[in-house]
Parts: sequence; C-alpha cells; structure tokens
Amino acid sequence: MAMALRYLRQLPPLLHNSSSGLVRPPLQVPLRHTALMLNGCRQCVVHQTMLTRHLATKKAKAKGKVQPQARVNINAAVVEDIISLGEVNGEMQAVVEALKEEFGKNLTIRTSPGALDHITVTTKDGKFPLNQLGQISLKSPQLIIVNMASFPENTAAAIKAIRESGMNLNPEVDGIIIRVPVPKVTREHRESLAKLARQLTNKAKDSLRKVRSNAVNQVKKAKSTVSEDTIKLVEKQIQQMADDTAAEMDKILAGKTKELLG
Repeated sequence: MAMALRYLRQLPPLLHNSSSGLVRPPLQVPLRHTALMLNGCRQCVVHQTMLTRHLATKKAKAKGKVQPQARVNINAAVVEDIISLGEVNGEMQAVVEALKEEFGKNLTIRTSPGALDHITVTTKDGKFPLNQLGQISLKSPQLIIVNMASFPENTAAAIKAIRESGMNLNPEVDGIIIRVPVPKVTREHRESLAKLARQLTNKAKDSLRKVRSNAVNQVKKAKSTVSEDTIKLVEKQIQQMADDTAAEMDKILAGKTKELLG
C-alpha cells in the first residue's frame, strides 16, 4: 500500500513531462530569416507578374493582335520654351501645300481650261499667271483658246510661256487669239503622270523628314534644362505630327493617281 502511494505521488510530474514532449512550442524564426523570406516572396511575385505579361504578349502576337500605341497630345504652351510645335506644324503643312502646287503644275491631263492656269508669264511689268492676262476657254477637248484682248502687248510672252511650260504644247497665234491644240491623252501618258506623282510625293516626304529632323535636334538642345522623359515625349509628339502629315500626303497621292488613271 505504501509503495502504491509513492507511485501515485510521482505520476503528475511524469504526466507533465510526457505531455510537454507531445505539445511543441511555437516555432521561433530569427527576424533576419523572416526578412529574407518576405523579400524572396516579393521577387517571386515580380517574376510571376513579368512572366504573365510575357506570356500575354506572346499570346497576343500569336493571334496577330497588336495594341495600337497611345497618341500623344501635348499642350504646346507647356513646351514653348523648348520648341514651338505650332511652327513645326506650319512647316510640315507648307510641305503639303508645295506638293499640291507641284501636282497642279505637272500632273494635268490638259483637257480643261484650268490646265493652263498655273503657267507663269514673264512680262516687262513682272511675272503673272496666264489666267490673269488672258481669258482661257475650252473650245473642244482638243483645243484651248486664250484671248489676250485685255493685255495684247503680252501675247508674245504668253506664247513663249506656254511653249516652255513642259506640257508638250505648241500654241498657234491669230492676232490676240492664242490657239492651243491639246494632244490626245494616251494611257501611256497617264501612267507616266502617275509615276511622276509618286516621285513628287517621295520628294515631298524627304522635305518632311528634314523638318522633323531639325525639330528633334532643336528639342535635344534642351536636355540640360528639362527631364529626359519630357524630351522623349516632345520627340514622340513631333514624330506623330510627321506621321500624320505623311498620311495626308499618301491620301493626296491616292486621289491624284485615281484621277490620272481614271
């Protein structure tokens, strides 16, 4: 009996030691290790995000879906200390107007009175468009009449200007009346004019590139006073303006080509 009582007295400590072996205290992780684990998680998230974007881009390319670039719309007043975007746009539009003028001078089918309007006549009083010196009318599809009654003294100068216009015309004079026979327009001639239209457009685009290049160079000179991001944004705006102007030229060319080839 006495031995049994001694055994029972020792039982609680044994039970405590046994239970302490079964229940583990919370895991204590050093603070340095915790920081490393969190940093590693951030890197995993960044890596996963980049991987997701990469896969999405590849998927879009595989489907042929290319997202259009956002257009730039800078307030010209904000960057006027760097460059005048209004002046750059004006120079680009001047190139477009010059192209239109070249089209009017060199790409006429010669079947309307307006075909001779652009011809410049050199007189003792200066240079004047032919339609300001004489009345031009179309007598038939193959004959244009220029009546020099208002300025008869300039008849010889007008004939000379018509012959040297580059339109392959051979005018005939009868007093103050100039008759201009119009050669029949062949398909070959129309195709030749369409080719010339492309050449004139390409030449105009060369001029446009010079305007863009000069503007970009001017912007780059301001690198010491403005941020690199601002420089890139203004350059993108200038490129966008040039692209829009080139697209306008292409539209003009398409219209002229359709007119020439019928």
